Amino acid sequence: MNFNRILSAVWHGLKVFFTDAVKVAQVAEPFVNLLFPGVAPLFNATVAEIGKAEAVAIAAGNQTGSGSQKLALVLQAIEGEYNAFAKANNIPVTPVNVQAWVNAVVAALNTLPAAQQN
Repeated sequence: MNFNRILSAVWHGLKVFFTDAVKVAQVAEPFVNLLFPGVAPLFNATVAEIGKAEAVAIAAGNQTGSGSQKLALVLQAIEGEYNAFAKANNIPVTPVNVQAWVNAVVAALNTLPAAQQN
C-alpha cells in the first residue's frame, strides 16, 4: 500500500469518526443547551479543532505519543472562544480551566466507538 493510499484511508477514518462525533453533538445540542445554555457552539468548535489536530498529527506521521502537541494546538485555537464563554458565564478564566475543558471534550470523544470503514 502506498503512502497516498494510507493517508486516504486514515483521512476517511477521521472523516467518519468526526462526522459521527459532530452528529452526536448536534443531536445532543438541545439537551446540552437546556443544562448549560450556550455551550454547544464552544463544544462543536472544540470538536472541530481536535479533529484538525489529529489530522495534522496523522499527516506528519506522529499521531501516537503526540498528545501534548495536539493539546497545545487545540488550546491555542479555542482559547479566545473559551475565555469569552467563561467570562459571559462567570467562570474563572484560567489556563487550567481551558485545559480541563479540552481534556473533558477529548474524554467524551474517546467514549465513542471507533469509526468503521465502508
